Amino acid sequence: MKRTFFAALCTLALLLPMAAETTSWPGLSRFKLENGLEVFVYKDSSVPMARVEFCVRAGAMAQGPDTAGLFHLYEHLAFGGDASQGGSEAVKAELASMGVGEWNGGTSAERVDWWLSLPASKVEAGIGFWARRLRPAQILPGDLSRARDSVLSETRALEAKPDSIYEGAMNKRLFAKYPWRRDPAGNEASLAAASPEAMARIRDTWFIPNNAALFVGGDVDPEAVRAMAEKAFAGWKAGDDPWRKAAPAHPRPGVMRPTWMVYPDPSMPEGAAQVELRYRGPDLGTDPQASYAADLWTALVADPAGRYKAGVARMVPKLYGSDPISVWYMSQREGGTLSISAYFSVDPAQSAVDRARAFKERARGFEVSTMRSEPGYFSAADYEAGRARLEAARRISLETANGFIDSLAWWWATASADYFLGYSGNLAKTGKEEVTSFLDTYIMRNLEVIVLRMNPADFEREKKSFSGSGFDVVTPSNAFWWQK
Repeated sequence: MKRTFFAALCTLALLLPMAAETTSWPGLSRFKLENGLEVFVYKDSSVPMARVEFCVRAGAMAQGPDTAGLFHLYEHLAFGGDASQGGSEAVKAELASMGVGEWNGGTSAERVDWWLSLPASKVEAGIGFWARRLRPAQILPGDLSRARDSVLSETRALEAKPDSIYEGAMNKRLFAKYPWRRDPAGNEASLAAASPEAMARIRDTWFIPNNAALFVGGDVDPEAVRAMAEKAFAGWKAGDDPWRKAAPAHPRPGVMRPTWMVYPDPSMPEGAAQVELRYRGPDLGTDPQASYAADLWTALVADPAGRYKAGVARMVPKLYGSDPISVWYMSQREGGTLSISAYFSVDPAQSAVDRARAFKERARGFEVSTMRSEPGYFSAADYEAGRARLEAARRISLETANGFIDSLAWWWATASADYFLGYSGNLAKTGKEEVTSFLDTYIMRNLEVIVLRMNPADFEREKKSFSGSGFDVVTPSNAFWWQK
């Protein structure tokens, strides 16, 4: 009788609707389905629209050198359509039938995601669309061929863009041990070798419910969305955690010595140049606490009239524009980066080589050493204003349901939903002690890659000054990790 009663209780538990986990953010509900899929629902009834976004923790960080670009290829397969159903035209017709206004997908270093915007009354159809598209039972050669052609076209276009060449050269040095884990585009060789079997392995290893999340925001009912998700993804089985064997961390420092490069960049206007110092910064997977200090520090030095920028400008004359100095931190699960850069006017009286060295000495050396050792470099009011600037920018990015859902999905993949929800509280507890510790670890005891970008004509005029200076010259034929 006891066994019968216990079995009845278990059956009843399975039939009861799954309760939402409460969150600290008004309007946000979170669920976890039995197969491990996380579901986040943000209710915003201001307009009768909704965003449905699906995100997987994958991308470049899950690649090897032989599979670089294959997650991007898989992203395209979702929109490629089955050959038997008319290919991508059938997908477009289905989206149109749901009233979808915008839709897209993306593959980055740390996530693969797809989203669409549609009337709130069509949310169930939107969820069902992703449930059908994101795990094709068969990866047909024709679908793969169409997706590969599209990805190769994008990859070739990227390889010709100055910004991509620049970033490729930077990542090749700063992440020299595993550079392919920062490159979601991959290269022609790995894309050409991709087979249906290889794509199926990626599907079965990474595109599993316990490595994914569904995000819905707009004029929707959270419990109704939960029920829709349970119905749509009922047959999707959990798999082994693909992160159970963590990949080796990117080393920090990223380089063994300060590394200098110059890129003759045709997109730079003649007469202007840029110098950038880039560092391996805090990784959210291993040192999330330092990320708050990194954010706060970038806010402290952002004031154009503040002490930091004024001090750098005095020692590096003829900077270019009204606010030529930029400092930023890119939060990443395993590839955090810090950047300090400036634009300056090319001056025949002082070579770009000398200007770059002067900038490094002042921006990284003197000013950072001084702010560490001088208690009053930043006042209590400065810290308060820095936190307020960060919070204001955050509020603006989260004002709409679209913005909220996209931000939450990004942070879920890059850190966790808990990091996103706890950000304000942790930022409020971050002050001078935490910023000083961050500067010690991630700037003063770190090493950087220093890059000059200048117009090819300016580079030719100064070419002699680069001879024997220790600067590597970046070109489209040597910038990327897969090029010698």
